[in-house]
Amino acid sequence: MKKIIIGCGILLVIGIGFVFLLFYIFSKPKFKDVTKQKPFAEISNKTLSTKKRTSILMYPGIPIKENYKYHLEDGSSFGMDSDLEEIVSIPIGAEVTIDNVELHTGRVSGTTTAYLFGKIYDKGTATEYPFQYSWGDYHSLYEDNPYWTFELAFWQELPLTQKYYIDLP
Repeated sequence: MKKIIIGCGILLVIGIGFVFLLFYIFSKPKFKDVTKQKPFAEISNKTLSTKKRTSILMYPGIPIKENYKYHLEDGSSFGMDSDLEEIVSIPIGAEVTIDNVELHTGRVSGTTTAYLFGKIYDKGTATEYPFQYSWGDYHSLYEDNPYWTFELAFWQELPLTQKYYIDLP
């Protein structure tokens, strides 16, 4: 009888451990480098210039990537008049370089966001700011073939008008 109870206890501990392992595997965030896919390949590792006023903000919370601790705001994310700490206001014509682009799928929500990671140089402060910027909308509800669209970004004069079919992580 004692051996049966010990065996059941061991199976119970292994079963609970297996459930926690599955929960960890399925709930961890997923990401995919899409730097070389359209439309990101057209802007990656090239010098761009800002076409509208932007600001560098301190990213609230833990940054998506540790080396890119600032957020570039152009009015499409937190808002130009948000309560977040503004580090510097970037004038029109500032040089920007996009280092890489990743799709990140959240742990719980399952939503996917395209993050651009890059650097912007401010001549006024003579400082380069590594930033992250989210760009694009993923349309999946009621769609047989989900797609991405990309609104007007701070380096563009016209928004992209076509649909992009990019596989998720």
